Parts: sequence; C-alpha cells; structure tokens
Amino acid sequence: MNTKAVCCAAVFLACLVTGLLTSCGAEAAEPKSSELIVTTAEQTAETEPAVQYLPAPELDMAAVQAHTKIPLWHEDNIPFEIADGGREATIQTYLVDGAESSVVIFPGGGYFQLSEDSEGTDIAGAYNELGYNAFVVCYRYEPYDGQAALADGQRAIQYVRYHAADFGIDPKKIAVCGFSAGGHLSVMTAEHAPAENFAGDVIGTMSSFPDACILAYPVTTLGDGTYETMPRIFLGEKMNDDAAIAEYSYPAHIDMMPPTFVFYSKRDSLVDYKKNSIAFAEAMQAAGKTVVLTEYEDGQHGIGLGKSYKSYSQWVSDSAKFLAEIGF
Repeated sequence: MNTKAVCCAAVFLACLVTGLLTSCGAEAAEPKSSELIVTTAEQTAETEPAVQYLPAPELDMAAVQAHTKIPLWHEDNIPFEIADGGREATIQTYLVDGAESSVVIFPGGGYFQLSEDSEGTDIAGAYNELGYNAFVVCYRYEPYDGQAALADGQRAIQYVRYHAADFGIDPKKIAVCGFSAGGHLSVMTAEHAPAENFAGDVIGTMSSFPDACILAYPVTTLGDGTYETMPRIFLGEKMNDDAAIAEYSYPAHIDMMPPTFVFYSKRDSLVDYKKNSIAFAEAMQAAGKTVVLTEYEDGQHGIGLGKSYKSYSQWVSDSAKFLAEIGF
C-alpha cells in the first residue's frame, strides 16, 4: 500500500473511532426550523435521564376566540422580570376558518412604547381579510431591554407553533410581520435562537425561527442609521459596545434569514431607509437569500395600513402575494 493510501485509511479509521465520520464526509442534515426539539433517552449518555419538561399552560379557547390577550409566560416564571416593570408579554389570536398560514405581528414603538392598534390589531384584521391567521404580540419594552423583548418574540413563535393543531394551522407556515422596531425584533427572531428554554416547558422545546419575514419600514441595525432610542434600550449598558451592536444588527447572521418581504416609504423622515431597508435587502441578495424590496412613493413612517395613501396602502396585498409565491 502506498503512502497516500495509508494516510487515507488512517484518517478513515480515526473518524470511525471518534464518531466523527459525518464531519469527514457529508454534513449531517440540520433539523427543519419547525421541528420539535426534544432530548430523548437515546440521545443522552446512559447515565443521564431523559429531559423532563413542564406542561404548557392550559389553552383557554374562549379567550382565543374572543381575541383576549393571553400571557405568554407562566405567572411564576417570567424571564428577565423586573420588579414593578409594568409590562406583560401577551398574544392575541385572530383565526380564519380553513386557513393554514399565519402571520405573527410585532408592533413598533422604538422599544419605548408599542403601537398596539395601528400596527397590531388593525394589521391582524387586514391579514384575516386576505385569508391569513394572525397573532398580535405585545412584547415588553422600556424599562425592559432587548433580552426581554427578544425572549418574548421567540416565545410567541414557539407558542403559535406548539398550538398549531389547536389552531388548525400549519406549523411550517408561520411568518412574522414587524413594524419599525418590531421589524428589528422580527430579524432578531430569525437570526437568534433562544439562549435557553426559559420556562422549562414543552412550548420552549419548539423552534422559534419564523418561516418568512415581512418587514414594514424596519430598523434593521443598532449601528449607523439606527433609530435613536433603540441601542440604549435594547442593549442597555452595552449600548456603546461595538461587538454587541454588531451581534444585534442584521449582518451578523444574515445566512439564517428566511424569505423576506421588506418595504418602506420614500417620504420616511424618521428611519433612514437606505441604511436599513435597502442595506438589509442588498445584504440578503449578496448572501443568496430570497428577498423582495418594495418602495412606495407616498406614505410616511409609523402609519400602519396607511389606507389614505394610494401607493403605500398596497403593501398588505403585495406582502400577501409574496407569501403566496413562497408557498404560504
């Protein structure tokens, strides 16, 4: 046997011995974003028991049908809770009979407030009319920081996916729709997995990654071009930390992004769309990701549906066409 053959044989045997055969050959297939993540006895060492999870809070279908705000977390186990914080993370459900695809809505507000109506319930009604289930999320904002907001956004997606059978929806057709700061939160849910199962329950075993994104006049960076309040609130003491700013700005994990529809108004005077919407879309294209960027001639920042604007008001139907084109 020649020297080259001996070396190849040695490498092959080493891979078998160490259990790294996959890394020596083809890569192992990654789980789909909507698969249940559960650690079983077969996946643990013989000395380690299977992980036991707490049950999910009982689902109140009457509250679901009434669009009542439902708490996302267990009352006695809320991550990043602040004494007298004055904020509760909730979700409201708006179902359409026979509809499989869903849109989880994150209102905007610069992380210091929340536009629950114009960028929340109004949007849910519009998507219902187009045949999509909708879920409005009230995530925590100031005095809470980005850890709480991101945990709430991730939990909302996990919640919808866990209850897919109860809601009669497809767990692999869950999009997020975020406005302004809610657009930033949408990108963050797509680019970051939860640091841990904060509630320790079965909901927390679900994937928190959305299957598509709709970004409405979004802020996509905490660096150059961001909205003034967001780095301070989202990053807290790390607001001037370059590494933290980069980690929670769109370029950091652009390869994680699902198909995305992003739009803005040319008359937006609050958020620099060139450094947010356009820069984000260009980065998506460079990464080979699916993205549609739409510019509207009229409208402004923070107007939600913007029904009084001829061009801008088409965004909901345009985004629905995009969702249909990618299989929603």
